[in-house]
Amino acid sequence: MEFAGMPRFALGLVVLGLASILLTVILVMGDATLPGGLPLFAAALLAGAGGISLVCGLWLLEPRRRDLSPGLAQQRGQPG
Repeated sequence: MEFAGMPRFALGLVVLGLASILLTVILVMGDATLPGGLPLFAAALLAGAGGISLVCGLWLLEPRRRDLSPGLAQQRGQPG
């Protein structure tokens, strides 16, 4: 199944972000039962990297408008 125009890199970033946040939650919840499992600093770094990856992937998926709106084009003196 081929998706024409579907950016795979952006979707990969979104999936990577969601997976790392889910992994962080699993590791932190498991850390409550296992002594010395995961330092909180490492969990914070993993969650932060996952959040950045998720936001960047969603930003890349956001459609961009290439043309100006008619009102903005008239303000700039361009034919709209």
